[in-house]
Amino acid sequence: MEQQTTNEKWQVEVAGQIYDATFGELGDWIGEGALQPEDKVRKGNLRWIKAHKVPGLVSFFNAKTRGEAMPVVVTHANTAETWHMPLPADDLRNVAEMPAGATAPAAEIEIETPSIENLRASNPNFCANHDGIESAFLCDSCLNGFCKSCPRSYGGTVKLCPNCGSLCRPVAEVHAKEIRNVRHSAAFTEGFGFNDFTRAIAHPFKFKTSLFFGAAMFAVFSISQSATAIGGMVMFASAMVCFMLANMMTFGVLANTVERFTQGDLESNFMPTFDDFSLWEDVVHPFFLSIGIYISSFGPFIVVFLIGTYLVMSSVSSQMNSFQSEVERLPGTHYYQGRNTLEQSEEIKRVLGETVEAHDETIGEYNEAATGNSNIAVTTPTPDEAEELWRMAQEGRKKELEAVLGKTKETQEKEFNEFTSNLLQLAAPLVVIGALTFLWGMFFFPAACAVAAYTRSFMATINPLVGLDTIKRLGTDYAKIMLMGFVLLIVSGFFGAIFGLIFSPFELPGMGNLVAKGFSSIVTFYLSVVFACILGYALFKNSDKLQLLK
Repeated sequence: MEQQTTNEKWQVEVAGQIYDATFGELGDWIGEGALQPEDKVRKGNLRWIKAHKVPGLVSFFNAKTRGEAMPVVVTHANTAETWHMPLPADDLRNVAEMPAGATAPAAEIEIETPSIENLRASNPNFCANHDGIESAFLCDSCLNGFCKSCPRSYGGTVKLCPNCGSLCRPVAEVHAKEIRNVRHSAAFTEGFGFNDFTRAIAHPFKFKTSLFFGAAMFAVFSISQSATAIGGMVMFASAMVCFMLANMMTFGVLANTVERFTQGDLESNFMPTFDDFSLWEDVVHPFFLSIGIYISSFGPFIVVFLIGTYLVMSSVSSQMNSFQSEVERLPGTHYYQGRNTLEQSEEIKRVLGETVEAHDETIGEYNEAATGNSNIAVTTPTPDEAEELWRMAQEGRKKELEAVLGKTKETQEKEFNEFTSNLLQLAAPLVVIGALTFLWGMFFFPAACAVAAYTRSFMATINPLVGLDTIKRLGTDYAKIMLMGFVLLIVSGFFGAIFGLIFSPFELPGMGNLVAKGFSSIVTFYLSVVFACILGYALFKNSDKLQLLK
């Protein structure tokens, strides 16, 4: 129970009129008979209660009834708190002889300030006003128990204590809070570990109906996303709606589980109720939050992938243009047919003519040198020099012919190998950077999911600092979360491969294997619930560090 001070502001309703007074003045009004037990009073803006229900005024009414002197307001020397109690006769005489307006010296009077323990009922499990009736409500302040009829109703659902006017809570709610506090204490002592992993695996099966219908709906939404293969804007829009609905279910499970687990409700259903369904809150908002998760975790990898794809495609396009220009020179292709045959024939004749003339001139020079009719000194080349000259002549002739007729297969293979080597040299840095950004995404993804679930904020989700702060607060528990998530990822891939192999005859062109996708979606939904429970247990056992307790 709160103790009263003389300067507290109170209001008194007497004969329909409202008067302002300090609490110290109420005792004087009772002694003068101006304030009766049935008159209504209230402190500040609290509800009106009868004056005799205020614990601090009871001693005044008792003294008035017995005809005794009014208690003196005495201030405790150490706490500066005040309390009202009758004094012995000698002290009353001394107080009567004091000047008007003076108060008894606090240090000269030994007073033990009453505590809330003095107002507790002997057994709060039973009503304080009706013996033998079990309590339905417990007062937050005086801790007395009351049956259903004793508390005063305010606003329909709010129950107020008939003794002190404080809030009364249902016994079940108080016990649930006590159990939750015990669980918190035990959980903090145990810490997050692989026992929670087994609990997370078993938790979805506690709510088989929710698991069955949730998995079935998620499978339908996942299969319906294949409608894009049919083509058309209508099918594309339908697939997008199905994607958002599937995302609504997975993120709804994640957010609901994290919210309930962090408050200690570890036995709650993982499936949200959707009682107050809202298109924005239950569909659109989760969709943007999931986008925020992928931006903060895999955003850098996506950027690197797009840049690498552009550079590689540009290089390939350049090589393809060069290859096409070469193919256009090859007779017999449709590219070659589009050219002017007469111009090609003239070009071939010109090149061959120039080649023949150059050859004849070379032969003539050697003949003149051999007969002595020329000043050119002829030296006999060595075998190696002759072989090199022959190779150079063949290479030159080859280039001349390729310029007209197109590249040979040998030349094409050589240039392709050079292109592949250059492409790998270009892609190597991108592969390294892409691998690093992908590892970042795998590392940060659980933190992004946790932030999105307990903040419900898009800006907080895409802010890596919030996620890094969460990782820092979780400490080694975050490494455990990543390991558990990696196990779930392996299990998901394993079942996906098994279903794809078993149902391979149902493969459809363009749409894929819908049967395998349906079964894989069921497993995916279950594993997403397990992952949500893992995050819920981890955040619950670190809720003091993350300041998540309400």
